[in-house]
Amino acid sequence: MIVRYISNYLYIFYSFVFALNVVHVFWTNSTLYTIIGILGIVMLAISFPRSDRVFKILGIVLLVAGAFFFFSSDTTIKEIPSFFAGNIGLLFLLSMLPWMNSVVKAGRYNKLLQSLLGNNAKGLGSLYVRSEVTMVSLAAFLNLSSATISQDLLKEQLKDVKTKVKNSFILMATLRGYSLALLWSPLEILLATSIFITGANYLEVLPWMLLIAVLGISMDSFIGKMMFRKHEIEATPSIEKGTGKSGKKLFQFITALVLFLSVVVFLGNVIQLDFLFAVTVSIFPFAFTWAVLVKRKRSFLQIGWPTWKWKTNHLSNFIVLLLSLSFLTETLNASPYLKYLQDPLIALEGSPLLIMLFIQAAFLVMTLLGVHPLATMGIFGGVSELLIGTFPEVTLTILLSACAIATVPSAPYGLIVTITSVALRMNPYQIVLRNLPYSILLGFLGIGVSLLTLLVY
Repeated sequence: MIVRYISNYLYIFYSFVFALNVVHVFWTNSTLYTIIGILGIVMLAISFPRSDRVFKILGIVLLVAGAFFFFSSDTTIKEIPSFFAGNIGLLFLLSMLPWMNSVVKAGRYNKLLQSLLGNNAKGLGSLYVRSEVTMVSLAAFLNLSSATISQDLLKEQLKDVKTKVKNSFILMATLRGYSLALLWSPLEILLATSIFITGANYLEVLPWMLLIAVLGISMDSFIGKMMFRKHEIEATPSIEKGTGKSGKKLFQFITALVLFLSVVVFLGNVIQLDFLFAVTVSIFPFAFTWAVLVKRKRSFLQIGWPTWKWKTNHLSNFIVLLLSLSFLTETLNASPYLKYLQDPLIALEGSPLLIMLFIQAAFLVMTLLGVHPLATMGIFGGVSELLIGTFPEVTLTILLSACAIATVPSAPYGLIVTITSVALRMNPYQIVLRNLPYSILLGFLGIGVSLLTLLVY
């Protein structure tokens, strides 16, 4: 009973740690950083018994590996706390994300998805293209909720279609569209982490990520249209009544997205804030202002406050993963064994394409084994100096983020795949097998665009 009571107020403790991290951004102090690390260890101790089994196993593996590297290095015990402070900023970002989703719900922009998918479609081929484009357009802000809403709507719309065809259609259109939105969204943790590792400028990375997204949409829309062109569906009446209202909502949504990107770019380029920090501190003020402008402030706070508290209280999985990963990365950098990880990359020196293929294969294999892409990216972060010596910062950011995000629809233990498997009553590995070719192709697109950037940078 007492444990449950305390767990309801963990958000206060976590927020205090995040506040100290904000202070450290503006006042670099080694003692403060050590304190943040000590509190990070406390967070890890609290979260470990509350995390899922997969993350417990992953956390133990990362901590044991980190301990091995620590004892092989020249670092001292007093340095250990600071090793757990590196990823507190990523946890802060994850804590703030619910506020953006809350303003979307408060403004009823999730109804926009229903309107865009609800109009008459001539067949599954054309509906696939519309479904994927809609997902890409809205998932940048709606995140996971865009997938769950669209899956429910599509299940209803395709209720007369054979189950096998219906399930393939839904899992392909929603999961692939979702991943294509993540490529360029400033709210995506994998993109933010890659920028955090390389120190690249988001504004320079954005056009290339949009290019990958456009190519990905074109590629997969064509594939989906060809696959489902022979399947017809019963015509559903066009929704005319709300057309003007939906158009207004869509305009507001796109305007808000552009403005948010502008705010992040301004803070990064003019105020010279770190990209990850700029996104994090922009979320609540922007979401609150947006809610006020559309006259949804009360709904925003009523939805956002309990959602934020619940999500922050339940950051356990990410705390275990990211803080264990921070410890591993720091000890690895101090260990002589780092060279064994560098050796394969050194062996491929002078062959950028082979290094890129190695990175893509590493993300894909580790994901299929159940390792979160964030963990794999953290491992590459441990050899980031070597990689940055091989590739320009922008190229490396595009490569890491595109290869990581490409695996999202094929991650058997990933949240979006798990949600889809429950919704469609399918084995997660059936979903993985259906999306694996797409993940490989999207990874190749990321590599192709990365090679193109070498001509520019």
